[in-house]
Amino acid sequence: MPDLEPQRSGGRVALVDLTGAEDMTAALRKLQDQWGPVAPVDLEPGVPGWLVLGHAEVMEVMRTESVFARNPRHWREQLPPQSTLHAILSPTGRRNLYFADGAEHRRLRLPVDEAFANMDEVRTAALVRVVCARLIDSFAARGSADLMGEYAAAVSFLAVSGMFGFDERQGVDLLRCASEIFGHGGDPVSALVRMDQIVMDHVIATRAEPGPNLTSSFIKHPSFEDDTEIVHSMVVAICAANEMLVTWIAATLRRMLTDPRYTGRVTGVRRGLDDALDETLWNEPPVANLPARYAVTDCTLGTARIRAGDAIVMGVAAANNDPRVRTSDDLFEAGNRSHLSFGVGPHACPAKRPGRLVVKIAVESLMERLDLRLTDPVVKWAPSPWSRYPSTLPVTFTPERQTARTPARV
Repeated sequence: MPDLEPQRSGGRVALVDLTGAEDMTAALRKLQDQWGPVAPVDLEPGVPGWLVLGHAEVMEVMRTESVFARNPRHWREQLPPQSTLHAILSPTGRRNLYFADGAEHRRLRLPVDEAFANMDEVRTAALVRVVCARLIDSFAARGSADLMGEYAAAVSFLAVSGMFGFDERQGVDLLRCASEIFGHGGDPVSALVRMDQIVMDHVIATRAEPGPNLTSSFIKHPSFEDDTEIVHSMVVAICAANEMLVTWIAATLRRMLTDPRYTGRVTGVRRGLDDALDETLWNEPPVANLPARYAVTDCTLGTARIRAGDAIVMGVAAANNDPRVRTSDDLFEAGNRSHLSFGVGPHACPAKRPGRLVVKIAVESLMERLDLRLTDPVVKWAPSPWSRYPSTLPVTFTPERQTARTPARV
């Protein structure tokens, strides 16, 4: 098995080429056949790192923060000023749970865990249904829509921003910033600065007038030392939640519209939405490549020699399809929850229940109201090294008659 350091291995594949491949699963298996469970890759042109492909190896990285740290100060790579990776991998002066380890991480994680655990799920569900209904209203009479731009992206961000108490205008502004931060065009660094300011203004306003939202929970939590920590923690929570939800919504909708097990009615084998949600987590995880950990010391992972300071990306999509944990038996797979789409270890996703709630309502609201038909089965994937979702999801449906609707209230 080849055993080279990434700096010495020519012809590294780029992460964005893997997520943008026509058949990503086949591309990842080819990479694993060549390198084993850990492969050298380019995070962007000229920026080397490792992509962990094996399920057991991804688990090891996620669980062992003493060896694989989140704090980018351990990274020995110096990014050029024009790099699009700064906002995700090496931001300056960020004080939040995402880039912290050990006791500091636990201090900053506690307010997030408690805020999501104490969320009013009934109120949250009502908020999401209002968002979904308003978005569907905007195109229901037309008979066609792009479910990515007009629905999935908007639902996820407006729902998340609503949970934090932002109004719709602020939610749209935050969505634009988050899109740039995750490499979907624009300037990620300046977008992060703009997002910080929007959130800081909201924190100040919420302190003066608290409400039943996550921002109020963050503000009153004693673990945060100052408003900067609150803002940085809110930004990472909002961005991470949005990126995961928009991908999960889009992939589930596409599965419901194309997989005959979900679309077929004649045979009586039509499956339910919960099955589609779980299968999507397995086969099209919302974050295909999870950034990033940094080796604290020289070590061996799989067959790869990792040097202190190397960047390590967790290939969740590859790990979920590792034959060591997957079978081809669909019935056997039912109920198998060993996927890594929510992560494991100290940095595991703190919002599994709210996330599933949002996605289920978003898909259910649309499927129950409109008889959707996908108009173009050829998928063009949005360019991102981290997530894999369609750039567009065009559908047609029977237009609704325009009638006066009473606005729902939360």
